[in-house]
Amino acid sequence: MQYAHGEFIVTRCGSAIVTQAYGPWNRECVTLFAKDYREKAESLFGQTWCNIVCVSGESLLVPDAEASLRERTAAMHPLGLTHIALVMGDSSVKATTTAQLKRVYRDLNIDTFFVNVLTQAVEWLTEKGFSIEQEGISDHLKRVALK
Repeated sequence: MQYAHGEFIVTRCGSAIVTQAYGPWNRECVTLFAKDYREKAESLFGQTWCNIVCVSGESLLVPDAEASLRERTAAMHPLGLTHIALVMGDSSVKATTTAQLKRVYRDLNIDTFFVNVLTQAVEWLTEKGFSIEQEGISDHLKRVALK
């Protein structure tokens, strides 16, 4: 999906919701993302599930988008979201984006782990007991490659 500020691709892969995020994001993009994300995640509500977030380009959040993403992420924890792996390998503003995302996820009772490549994220989450469907990951990567 493409918008004036920010783009994303969201895929469910077993007990993981995988997002490819292209920035920068504004509040409107967070709202549209949250709608798509919720549709993909609803069948996981009530179970323990996780996120893999891959960022690319100038993956920054304007201040109101950062606050909105934090609020929406906090709302997912009671529904079963317990772990988030963040793949920072393709971000052109990695240090700033990492600092923003640490603020977003701070004190939400959600374990976060920053990595450089997707395989590290899958390995970490698999070690934590999550079932990540490789076919879903492959389909997600195909959609990302078509962008």
